[in-house]
Amino acid sequence: MFIESVSIENYKSFEGRQTFDFDSGFNLLVGVNNSGKTSVLDVLDMNEQLNVPHRSIDSIPVYGAVPLNDQSALTVSIVTNFAEIQLLSGGKYFYLPVSWKADSNFDYSRSVVDEVWRVVSANSPINLTSIFGGEKNACQLRVGSVISDVVNLISNDAIRAAYVPRDNSSADRISVSNFGGISGEIRSFRDGFKKRIYRFSAQRRPGTECAALGSSVLDREAAGLPYCINHLQTNDSHAHELLCNWVQRVFPGIKWIQATPLGSIFQLRCLPHSPSLRRNDLATPMAAMGSGIGNVVAMLYVVLTSRDPQVIAIDEPNAFLHPKALRELMAILETEGGQHQFIVTAHSPDVLTAVRAKSISILKFDGCLTTVISVGSKDLGETRASLAELGISVSDLHAKDGVIWVEGQTEELVLPDLIRWACPEVSAGLAVLRVERTGAFSKKGVPPEEVAKIYKRLSTTSGLVPPMIGIVLDRENRKDGDIQEIERSSGGVMKFLDRRMLENYLLHPLAISKVLAGLGVVVGEIEIAKKISESLATTGDNEKTADGAQIISDIFSSVTEAAHEFRKTRDVPNIVASIIGCDPHFLMPMRAFLRNLCKLPLN
Repeated sequence: MFIESVSIENYKSFEGRQTFDFDSGFNLLVGVNNSGKTSVLDVLDMNEQLNVPHRSIDSIPVYGAVPLNDQSALTVSIVTNFAEIQLLSGGKYFYLPVSWKADSNFDYSRSVVDEVWRVVSANSPINLTSIFGGEKNACQLRVGSVISDVVNLISNDAIRAAYVPRDNSSADRISVSNFGGISGEIRSFRDGFKKRIYRFSAQRRPGTECAALGSSVLDREAAGLPYCINHLQTNDSHAHELLCNWVQRVFPGIKWIQATPLGSIFQLRCLPHSPSLRRNDLATPMAAMGSGIGNVVAMLYVVLTSRDPQVIAIDEPNAFLHPKALRELMAILETEGGQHQFIVTAHSPDVLTAVRAKSISILKFDGCLTTVISVGSKDLGETRASLAELGISVSDLHAKDGVIWVEGQTEELVLPDLIRWACPEVSAGLAVLRVERTGAFSKKGVPPEEVAKIYKRLSTTSGLVPPMIGIVLDRENRKDGDIQEIERSSGGVMKFLDRRMLENYLLHPLAISKVLAGLGVVVGEIEIAKKISESLATTGDNEKTADGAQIISDIFSSVTEAAHEFRKTRDVPNIVASIIGCDPHFLMPMRAFLRNLCKLPLN
């Protein structure tokens, strides 16, 4: 089994219907705090009484009024097959609800039987959709092309159903008739699947002590975890050792996990040394340790021992696991849990880099409503590939409101500091990334607007890539007419500095003097100002058109007698920091450029 989709309407921060499409393997729910990620996991519980209508000025337009709609509408669609349904039925036979035409006759009945037999014999996918929320409690079972009506689980109305023996060996053994107990049959299927959905969160503490009687199948709340571990260590020592090795990968300080009998209970304990040392006296009860350890042990136990596919939902694992521990856990789950489905919520890029997700659902919360952008495996693969060509990973862009692309490594290092100073109101949400293929802008036969479209397409077609603010390029010696044409043909995406290059904004004598002093070279700002003036006079340029990087490089070489060369990635950030600290007014032309780029007022 696996969860195919979840639909939410009029529940907490969800007003209009929002649908999450999932796949086998790893599925990520990504969003800021309070964006509704945990609400999705609430729906996975399939609690029939779940009903928390959305409350906002849209649903309650008048102060103190009754909500316009007081019923949540929730659906969970599960993909299963005949073999799983057969296993869950437990008896010698079971019933599958089927559609039935009003003018039913023997021929149509025969065609329904044949279709059910085709599905059963081929072990074809069967879809079970649970519909609940408020006063609703129903299911629909889709069997091939034979689609049932919605079965009301509250009533016991007799509806047409196909009788399928568990030991079925031919189509002749299937029959179709009215059956009044179908609601109980479907409810038992749904309840059976619910037991295969495990949900882990930082707030939930799996059992650390339990009675010495129980089941080796871990319950959904993991209350029986001590019994399960004891059962594993006494009945399958190899699997127990494997589990302990996995735990040690996630938590290197824990060498062994065991469930020790204490009278009529089992108590989970963690050993800091190998059991070969026989130092059980150093064991620590798991109850005295963080909740993250118990959750990890429970997850790994399910992955190790479940012979049937399970759904494992993990809520904000970064909240209770160190990034390194999280990466190790995800690597184990991905490698060893191939038959299971994982649904993981996150607001940190750690999860994005730890697994190869099949789908990513991005939850956007505007303070009132949650909306969802879904990225399926095909789109996700194409986006990853496109970003990889540009030397960028998805995590570089995670949780950003916009991206500014720059030409080189120096600009990538410096521009964030300049933006924090010039545009503090938006700086936290902006990513500054280096364009890897700047040479393409000047290659013959490669129109600059085509290169810019690569980045613009990623920003507009993928929910993973935030909007592009622009591509900032050095002006170099381009003519004004050429620059205007490039900016126009790129749709305003490509922006050129008002001066030849970034260093032209940094010809500040005192700041350069301070950076040289940090290298152990004492030279006054007056001398540096003189050298700047001489350089400009020699070339006939001004502060806008001169080669600013060459001027600073010549100063470093002359005043240090070539002992220190000008290194852009080291010295430019220090010059910028010095100017911002001692004479920020000097950078006002850069401030005007950046605020115009970010569409902010100049005041």
